Amino acid sequence: MEMDGNHRPFGNDNGRSIEVSFSFQRFAARVRVMAAIALLSAVALATMASASDRARPADIRVSVEQLDSGALRIAYDLKKPRRALAFGALAAGHRARRWKIDTPGFQLARLADGDRITRTDGAKFDRVVIVASPDLIRIQKNYQPIAAYGEGGVMVYNGHFWPMTQRGGRVNTTFSFIPKPGAKAVAFGARADHLTDWRSPMAHPAFIYMGPLDPVETRDVMAVVDAAAPEWVRDEFYTLTPRIFAHLASEFDFSLAVKPNLFLAAPLGREEGRLSYSGDALPAQFQITLEGAAWREPSPKALGIFRRSTIHEAVHLWQAAARPGSDEVAGWIHEGAADAIAAETLVALGLWDAAAYAADFDRARGECANALQGGSLATAEARGRFRALYACGHVIAAAVSWAEEETVSDFWKGFIAEAKTSDGYTEEDFYDFVAKRSGESEFVDALRYFVRTPLANPTREVARLLAATGSPLAHPLDAPLEPLDAR
Repeated sequence: MEMDGNHRPFGNDNGRSIEVSFSFQRFAARVRVMAAIALLSAVALATMASASDRARPADIRVSVEQLDSGALRIAYDLKKPRRALAFGALAAGHRARRWKIDTPGFQLARLADGDRITRTDGAKFDRVVIVASPDLIRIQKNYQPIAAYGEGGVMVYNGHFWPMTQRGGRVNTTFSFIPKPGAKAVAFGARADHLTDWRSPMAHPAFIYMGPLDPVETRDVMAVVDAAAPEWVRDEFYTLTPRIFAHLASEFDFSLAVKPNLFLAAPLGREEGRLSYSGDALPAQFQITLEGAAWREPSPKALGIFRRSTIHEAVHLWQAAARPGSDEVAGWIHEGAADAIAAETLVALGLWDAAAYAADFDRARGECANALQGGSLATAEARGRFRALYACGHVIAAAVSWAEEETVSDFWKGFIAEAKTSDGYTEEDFYDFVAKRSGESEFVDALRYFVRTPLANPTREVARLLAATGSPLAHPLDAPLEPLDAR
């Protein structure tokens, strides 16, 4: 989930202001979930392509070596000479700042659709070496290429180092990971001195940890938890995770096909008022980063954020079974549902009562109305109003479930089952499924209107949408929906 820069002040017991930033990311090409989640990307199609790729030698072999400095030495060996290596778009000028070409006679060019490595004389080449360093600047709505873990460890997202084809696909590539002496490489159950000519079992870009930490394997997950994480965070992580997984498996009526990797980094720093949780989801993996000194001691705010956000990321692992058909599918569909299902799960696990659930929903509806000032939900992401994806998506997910007199988890169980039979769902598929489940075409029309129309009075329109569902949390002043032609 990535929404850095969206900060909300909270007061703690000592009256200090605690800055809380929530980072929510996309799945795969976004796992938009996928899907981030997201959430995410075309895992099924990628799996078929991968099966073909595995049957032939790699066109590019990439070697990733961990250096004592914390940087990575990355060598690209090409089966056939090329004039360029192309990489997907990465915001904040990251590669220009953090990549250094170690092979003389090469240059890195930043283009509108990504970055290119070429020889300065334009000739073809079959090998080039770069040195990539971690960055303290967080990249919005994307995965960190290299994340620092305690005790000299690093987390690598190999998608940003994976060359692209001219048509936007990924070149048939294998990766070798070479940790520092005494360290291990960890990914999808593998823990080894090095990984050679490795491909993700999910046929998708992945997180790979290199460092001294030993993974902890339970019935549900394999986890790598930063030794710098406070003891209370580690205890909560190991206590909460099995409860989440058991509940979600029951709600969605299936268990995950692959035991997922969970990674938790804690570069807390010294900012006393900061309490930042960022989560990145991929198929069968998610990664948590905690920043800010306010995490060092347990507090109701820290505990609440940790629980809510960790459940949100876990939901994406189940949502990934129903992938969006493209990166253009609206992010509010899965992100808002993950927020809504997280709220339901907190109640089901006895961690929230009805009053806490109602207060959380009131926050979501207020944030949604605020985020829709100046434009529609359909254009919110382009306008940089990322909070709308979560808050308005939460409101819509809850409204849809109430219209059908069921939970959000119930709706998504059915939606996943139906979407799994397609080549990836679209926004229209979502509306069609709402109509199929509810039998209320007027409500679906109102839902489309709410998403696509710039609203003169977002607060009123949120209220009308909820009133149309018979929402148990509708306010007494919520007005019924007017006919569309009356607006």
